[in-house]
Amino acid sequence: MDHWEPLLVSADRIAAGFTDTRGGIGRTFFLDLDSGETVSATSPAPAGRKAIAGPGQFLIGSQGYGAFTTGRFGRDGAEIARWASHGAMLVDKNGSPSGPELKNCLPSGPRFRRLTPDNTLVDGPALTGFYTSYPAMDCEGTTVFWRDGKLLAVDKDLVGYELFAMDDDRAVIGRALLLDGGGVAISLDNEILVFRTPLGPLAEGPWPCGEANLHGNPLVS
Repeated sequence: MDHWEPLLVSADRIAAGFTDTRGGIGRTFFLDLDSGETVSATSPAPAGRKAIAGPGQFLIGSQGYGAFTTGRFGRDGAEIARWASHGAMLVDKNGSPSGPELKNCLPSGPRFRRLTPDNTLVDGPALTGFYTSYPAMDCEGTTVFWRDGKLLAVDKDLVGYELFAMDDDRAVIGRALLLDGGGVAISLDNEILVFRTPLGPLAEGPWPCGEANLHGNPLVS
């Protein structure tokens, strides 16, 4: 089992990822929640980030060996959309994925991207660096994350804001947690940084916090 990813449970489906850690090649198996039977499975590919995309639907990313894609898989386990991007994607209450790309190669640099239903990409602000905290999305659709020594926010209109910056080049992947009253907590190596921001509470969506929910599945009643 992927050592850093949870089982993803949505409606009556489970997405379970397995990766050969020696080479980074993985597969995701889609299971029926009641019977445990395998509904479908992805072809072996470089492993990437995953997320819940809606009831019984999942985003499966692939990065490495030239791959840099994200696919959307439906309840029957079939791929219904694919984008030429990969990153720490969140899914808002309308089912729209967006997030910071995890890309560190030329010719084009990474950006914050929105993935549209017609398989195209909408450009958000350009990003520096690579190592990125697991992001979180507030109720207004603003995404917050730590990257390249900066606390960054990107609103629902894809306008970017730099909330804090310091000279820090640690190659670590932390978490971003939304607290009461606009507080944002960031885990950074052996430190926890807490900021006051104008952000609202956590969004009510199928996957508003990536893995920043401490390896559980978000529950919105």
